[in-house]
Amino acid sequence: MKYQLNRSQSHQHYLLIQLAAITPENETILQLPAWRPGRYELGNFAKNIKEFYVTNKDGKKLEVQKTTKDQWLVNTTEVNEIIVSYSYYSIDFNAGSTYLGYEVLYVNPVNCFVYIPNQINQTCEVEIPIESNEKIACGVSFFEGKIRTQDFHELADTPFLVSQYLQEKSFEVNDVKFYVWFYGECKPQWEKVIIDFKRFTEYQVQKFGDFPVKEYHFINIIHPHKAYHGVEHTTSTIIVLGPSYEVMNERYVDLLGVSSHELYHAWNIKTIRPAEMNPYDYTQENYSKLGYVAEGVTTYMGDLMLHESGVFDKKAYANELNQYLRRHYSNGGRLNKSVADSSYDTWLDGYSVGAPDRKSSIYIEGALVSFMIDTKIREGSNHTRSMHDVMKDLYEDFGKKAIGYTELDYKKSIETHSKQSFDEFFDHYIWGCEDFTNELKICLKQRGFELVKNSSANAMERFGIITKPEELKEAVILHVAENSSAWNSGLAREDKIISVNGYVIDNNLNQWLNYFEGDSISMQVEKGGKLEVVSLGSPNEFQFWDYKVTG
Repeated sequence: MKYQLNRSQSHQHYLLIQLAAITPENETILQLPAWRPGRYELGNFAKNIKEFYVTNKDGKKLEVQKTTKDQWLVNTTEVNEIIVSYSYYSIDFNAGSTYLGYEVLYVNPVNCFVYIPNQINQTCEVEIPIESNEKIACGVSFFEGKIRTQDFHELADTPFLVSQYLQEKSFEVNDVKFYVWFYGECKPQWEKVIIDFKRFTEYQVQKFGDFPVKEYHFINIIHPHKAYHGVEHTTSTIIVLGPSYEVMNERYVDLLGVSSHELYHAWNIKTIRPAEMNPYDYTQENYSKLGYVAEGVTTYMGDLMLHESGVFDKKAYANELNQYLRRHYSNGGRLNKSVADSSYDTWLDGYSVGAPDRKSSIYIEGALVSFMIDTKIREGSNHTRSMHDVMKDLYEDFGKKAIGYTELDYKKSIETHSKQSFDEFFDHYIWGCEDFTNELKICLKQRGFELVKNSSANAMERFGIITKPEELKEAVILHVAENSSAWNSGLAREDKIISVNGYVIDNNLNQWLNYFEGDSISMQVEKGGKLEVVSLGSPNEFQFWDYKVTG
């Protein structure tokens, strides 16, 4: 399958795409992926396609019938080659999208390239328009204006960015070359960046024994506004971060955190893959209960690698643990749906707010479960084994052999290295919804930390309210703790708090609640366009408590 791109409509953000392919059958199916690996939800990418048509090599239009929202059937009787032409609206500029502007071409083939399913294992070639003053950041070689991949799976996993405004440095670890790219307004402190990136990269490679590929690219897209997102690929990661003026200062920790996380994915999920996702089926959901391994282990290990490699000191690592705890204890869904079952439900609402307190997070609850498992392995083996050994087992036994692993394989490796049964642990914390607190206290103490519970310093949280941070002037509620004072008063998500005891809110709800705490509190609230008066009781035990680690 040979693709050709045209940037002539960059002013309208339309990327023109052509696919030329041999078609020996009387009917040919054309498929656009329905989702992209790394984000376990349907993408509906076909909504961005305009002017879709198919011709033979002489330019004669062929009969095309759309059979699903992202699949087409072409009559190719007496036709041995077709050319598929369409425009793809490329307006979104995030880590998993495709974007075309005046000064940049950024393509994720998995969301904009149609393919022929029965040719998915054949070689692919993409001709990329690039000017003499431009560079290309890409995880495969760019030669004579083209990239070539061994099959569509590799192409789908190979994003690329073209622009004259690319900055780049590189380093080597075990004969593997690692590139760090920045696009956008950014002033990289290169010496610091390379030292830190090389340190955590060396440590990860050491723990696995080798790296899955011979070249890897950290491709950073720096936005002028607040942004934080990363997507993993086998030979690269795309990271979006902003605002520009904070990237090398306040948000440098975020840059390190997401980079370590995405690098770990080169092994875990890109190489070590659940059986249900080996190979990927791009046409529909790929259900698996192992999201807590794919994302939870990666979240935990990405931060742990930064700490154990010396990039993060103990205080910085404790700050990461505190973020886990805050998100864990503010999510009532941890007590309603197990982290294994929640892996299935990422396909429903894994990346949206969703119904309040409905499910666990495969990232946060998955990370805390991984922390506890790792601690129990270390204690059970007298500190001779750890989660590092479990993941290396999966890499050697499954990843390198391109065999998908099962939950039983994962559990068996844990038990082998810890020298104990994990039946009860899985029943309680992975397949069940047992409260983590007691087990967390034990594990944190074994790792040199203490779990401390205090009433929140934030007055809103003591009443059981979390508001949307971007809408503080008139406080819009994001979350209400179940059975808290706010819950019992009838407050709910999306309610807008207008005033407290007659005083209009102006980015100061927290201050007014703190001022009137202990008094009678009456709030004017907008609910669905109608104003109501709500009486708020005193804070109770169901508030958002402040859990933190010390030590």
